Amino acid sequence: MEFINAEKVRNLLSMKETVQAVEEFYQEDTEDKIVSPERMHIEDDGNTSLIMPSYFGEYYATKLVGVAPGNTKLGKPTIHGIMALYNRRTMEPLLLCDAVPVTESRTGAIGGLGMKYLGKEKAVTLGIVGTGTQGWSHLQSAITVRSIEKVYIYNRTEEKADKFIEKAQKEYPYIHIEKTTPEFLVKLSDIIVTCTTSTTPVLPELPAEAWKGKLIVGVGSFRPAMQEIPDSVLKQADEIHVDAGGAFRESGDMLKAKDLGRKPEDSMSLKEIIGNSYKPDNTEEKLIIFKSVGDAVFDLVTVKALYEKLDDSAGMESSLSAND
Repeated sequence: MEFINAEKVRNLLSMKETVQAVEEFYQEDTEDKIVSPERMHIEDDGNTSLIMPSYFGEYYATKLVGVAPGNTKLGKPTIHGIMALYNRRTMEPLLLCDAVPVTESRTGAIGGLGMKYLGKEKAVTLGIVGTGTQGWSHLQSAITVRSIEKVYIYNRTEEKADKFIEKAQKEYPYIHIEKTTPEFLVKLSDIIVTCTTSTTPVLPELPAEAWKGKLIVGVGSFRPAMQEIPDSVLKQADEIHVDAGGAFRESGDMLKAKDLGRKPEDSMSLKEIIGNSYKPDNTEEKLIIFKSVGDAVFDLVTVKALYEKLDDSAGMESSLSAND
C-alpha cells in the first residue's frame, strides 16, 4: 500500500472539498453510524501524543499525532503524525497518509464552517494570530466561505509572518495582506482567528465596544493549560459555541469560560449548528466565539473524502485503459 505524503494529500484534496465533506456529514442522519471516543492524551515533558480512533459508516480510522511546541525554536513543524483508514467490517487497511495535511484541512474546514454559520455574511476582513499551518488553513477556509478582501496578521516571530505574507501574495494576489499589532488586528477584522499554543491570552484587552460585530474562531488551545482568549472577552461574549462537546473538557479557554459562569448547555456544537441551519441574529452588534478542538470523526470524514476521490480516479483510469 502506497504511503501518501503531505504534498500529494494537499494537491488531491482542496479546502472547498473538505468544507463540503464535513458540512454534508452533519447534514445527514449519521448519529447511529458513529463511534468516536475521546482522544487519548499522553503528556511527555511539554510534548503531547494524541491517539484518535473513530468509526463512521463503512470506515474505521486512527490518527497518531505528536505535538512538540519546542520545535518552533528548532525551525521544525510543531505537529507530526500518521493517518490510517480501514474497512470497518473486515479491518483491512485502505489508505495510509501523512496526518498533518489531514489535520490542517479538517481544522481549517471546521473553522470555516464556524465562519459560514456564525460570522457576518458581509465579512470582508480577516485577522490571524499565529502564522503556522493552522493560520494558513484558516486563511484558505475563510476565503472559501466568505469574500475576504483584506487580511491582517500577527506573529511573535516576524520572519514567519513575512514568509506567510510572501506565500499568501503568490497564492491570493487579489487579497491585501499585512502585518499589524494584535490591537489593530482586532479593530480592523470582522473575523479573528487564533492559532497558537499559548498558555496566556494572545488577544488584547479592549473596551467592549471594540468587540462588537466580531467572530472569534479559537483554534490553538487544546490542553487545559492553554488559553488564547482573555477572561474579559470570554465573559462579555454574547454567544459561545464549539465544534464538539469535548471542548469544554480539553481547552483552557472553555474551562475558563465555565469558571466565569458559562454553561456548556447554552452552547451549540457544530453538529447542532449545521443540523439546525443556525444563524445568529444581529451579528453586527454581537461578539461571538466559536471554539474548535477537533474530534477524531472529523479526520475520518476528511480522509474518507480523500480515499473516495482516489478510488474514483483509479476507476476512471481503469475505464480509460479498457477503452484504449
